[in-house]
Amino acid sequence: MSNQETTFVIINQADVNYCLAARGSKVVFALVDPRDPYQQWIKKETPTKDQEGQSAFVLVNKETKETIKHDKKIGPLGLVENYQADDNSVLWTESKDGDKDFKYIRWVGRLDYNIVANNHEIHDGRIVDLAYGTHISQRWKFVAYNSKDEQATARQTVTISCRRKEGFNLTVCKGTVMLAPADSKDRNQIWIKDVSYANQVKDQDGKQAFALVNKATGKAIKHGFGPGWLVKLADFNRNDLDSSFLWTESDKELGFKEIRMQANTSAAFHAFYVNEADSNKALLTLRLRNDSTDQRWKFKEITDDTPEKPSNQWDPSKATIFFDGSK
Repeated sequence: MSNQETTFVIINQADVNYCLAARGSKVVFALVDPRDPYQQWIKKETPTKDQEGQSAFVLVNKETKETIKHDKKIGPLGLVENYQADDNSVLWTESKDGDKDFKYIRWVGRLDYNIVANNHEIHDGRIVDLAYGTHISQRWKFVAYNSKDEQATARQTVTISCRRKEGFNLTVCKGTVMLAPADSKDRNQIWIKDVSYANQVKDQDGKQAFALVNKATGKAIKHGFGPGWLVKLADFNRNDLDSSFLWTESDKELGFKEIRMQANTSAAFHAFYVNEADSNKALLTLRLRNDSTDQRWKFKEITDDTPEKPSNQWDPSKATIFFDGSK
C-alpha cells in the first residue's frame, strides 16, 4: 500500500465532459472544471482487498474533506465528515475489466454494486447513485490533477486573423465584432483564449472548448441564433459556464483553422463582407462550414500585460454552472 496521496478528477465514460463532484451533502455529476476543488478527490488506499484481490480505497473531497459513503443498498451516495476504520460503507475498488482506462467503481462489500447515474441520465447536478449493472455510465477514469500544468495552459493572449484578409485582425467596434487593419496598439484587437473555466469540455470531435474574451471590453463572443446570424458580444463571467460562449478549433491547415460552435460543429466563424466591392468591411457571422477562406482563422500569441476587469476573475466559491445556453 502506498502512502502517497494523489488528487484526481473522476471522469465518466458515458460523457467525458462530466465528473464526480460534492455539492452540499450530495455527490453529483458536474461539468468538468478541474480548478473547482469540489471536483477534486483524494484517493486514499487502505489495507482492505475485495474478493478479486483489488485494493480498496476511500474517496475524500479536496474542498470539504468529506468522504463518499452509502447505506449499503441501492440508492443515492452521500458524504460523511468522519468515518470509522472498520466501516466498509466508505470502501471502493476498481474493476479489472472495463474499456481502456475506464473502470467500474464498486462497493467492496458487493462487487455488483457500482457508482452510476440512475437511469443512465447525465446532466449537471444529477445525483450519483449506487446501483446494479454494467452500463457505460458506471465506468470512470481517475485523471490526476496537476495545478501547475493547468495554470500553464489555461489562457493565451492572442490576435485573430482571417486567411481571406491577412493583415487584418478581429476587433470590437461600437459593440460589433469585425475585421480591421492590424494595429498592435489597439486593445480592441486583443483577445483572451480561455480554456480554464471549461477545461476538458470537448466537442463531438474531441476538440477542447474555449471562450474568446475581448481584452478591452471584458465581453466575450457568444453565438446568436445559429448559422446566418451575426455573433454577439455579451458580459462574461468565468463563474458561469454557458455553452453559448464555447468554441472549438478544427485540425490545423497551414496555420489556419475553423472556429466552430462547441455544441454544433457544423457552424463556424465566417467573415461576411457587406459589400463585396469593399473588402475592408467584414463582420463576423456564423455560417455552415463550407471550407472557404472566409472560415479559416489563425491565433497569434502575443504579450500584453494590461490587466483584465476584476469581474472576470475566477472565484470557485461563487461558481454556478449553466450548460444549456440559458439561465
